Amino acid sequence: MQWVQSIAGVPLFILTGIRWTLWLLTASWILRLFPGFEILPQVPGWALVFGLAIFVTPFGRMAFSAVAARVLLAGVLPGDYPRGGGVHLRLWLAEQIAHQVDPVGLAGAPWVTYYARALGAKIGPHVDLHTLPPVTGMLNIAEGASIEPEVDLTGYWIDGDTVRIGGIRIGADAVIGARSTLAPGAKIGRGAEIAPGSAVFGRVRAHQRWAGSPAVRVGGTSAPLASEAPPNKRRWMWAYAGSSASSVFYPSSLLR
Repeated sequence: MQWVQSIAGVPLFILTGIRWTLWLLTASWILRLFPGFEILPQVPGWALVFGLAIFVTPFGRMAFSAVAARVLLAGVLPGDYPRGGGVHLRLWLAEQIAHQVDPVGLAGAPWVTYYARALGAKIGPHVDLHTLPPVTGMLNIAEGASIEPEVDLTGYWIDGDTVRIGGIRIGADAVIGARSTLAPGAKIGRGAEIAPGSAVFGRVRAHQRWAGSPAVRVGGTSAPLASEAPPNKRRWMWAYAGSSASSVFYPSSLLR
């Protein structure tokens, strides 16, 4: 397994290099429009546009990562698999491709729910998803649920020599606090509330409040902070999406 991972790491890092190469070729293409820069490499405009669309724009990176994950994990079902086996290798490779391509960064944040659906997840309407979906696509989030930033939804973990893969179900109007972990097979009931930093193993019934690691019921029932959700104006979503997408034209080091 270590040898295979080492060999597979070569093309994986090439994915990151392709993006920077495209930026250099774009600069070369622009500079060649001016006299004195004919020595720079020449690349067809159509090839440059195609490469930028796939490896630079958020939609292209999401599509590349989603297609790779769907192909690599085709036929994989929830269950236990041997560590270092074929399923483990395919899962690791899908994760690494997503990591190198970076499908959901600053530019892709407004479209994370679309990326989740492309991976095979079932996302209901009016869902606030502020964390990365699992590459397995084994995620079901019902209408109105809210998942705060940095929630672990990977849906698998390594237990000794066993890789345990499971789906995650989140009921309607449930709230998952920031930096929580939902273990494989976790089921969160309708209107339930998981406190930030909790780790949920198993099932949480509807309208219950859980906290801790491992999480336990802390008493009381979950209730919405407001009687109705704030209005969701589409024009502001498109404005935010457009402004964030412009970040692809700046090196990531300048955005820190």
